Amino acid sequence: MEPVIRNQSDHENPILGPGDGVSSYVMLYVKHAIGESSPDHVHPWEHQAFITEGSGILVFGGKEYPIKAGDAVLVPGDVRHQFTNTGDVPMNRVTVNPIESVQ
Repeated sequence: MEPVIRNQSDHENPILGPGDGVSSYVMLYVKHAIGESSPDHVHPWEHQAFITEGSGILVFGGKEYPIKAGDAVLVPGDVRHQFTNTGDVPMNRVTVNPIESVQ
């Protein structure tokens, strides 16, 4: 058995997923340009995000929370949420979702 190594610049999301033998979780790399937001959405699964660059806000259940590079974020399931870049550089994040998010 060999490890699976993927570079975000060469692969679309999920970077690691079922096609790579992943059985439980998928990994995404999400880039938010200045002023850009993820969709305002809700889903049944929890997921985790790690902010690798930039800063912004997480709108979670109608309340705003500041986030910045180095922050690890747990987003519980069944709560409306959105990531927004409010900084002056790109805000990028690694997100880990359960496998059902892509099935």
